[in-house]
Amino acid sequence: MLRDAPTEVRLATLIGAAGGLLFVLEGLIRWQSDGDSAWIRFPVIILVLELLAVGGLLARFRPARLTAAFIYGLVGLIHLLAVLNQGPVWVRLLSGVLSAGHIFAVVLLNTRPARLHFGGAR
Repeated sequence: MLRDAPTEVRLATLIGAAGGLLFVLEGLIRWQSDGDSAWIRFPVIILVLELLAVGGLLARFRPARLTAAFIYGLVGLIHLLAVLNQGPVWVRLLSGVLSAGHIFAVVLLNTRPARLHFGGAR
């Protein structure tokens, strides 16, 4: 599915899938350390949204590029709020990396090769 896709699309799908999984892993670690299962609910919702966006990118649906860019931008802002919030330093660092990665994926999805791959204007 991604063999004929440009590098930008491949990297954006990888960032989406890996970012969602890392966020769930962070939630699991916080759940184990605090004993509160509420730490895992929101990351699982974000993971489902990101996997739906990745699935759309893999299926090469025409509106998937803009949908994934919107979801990645929203998730990037959510992680940025975690960076600015008070909490453990490792959570803030991981959230900073995840925020930067998601914003980078938005930029990748708005490049010319990605637009052409999804049937945009030539």
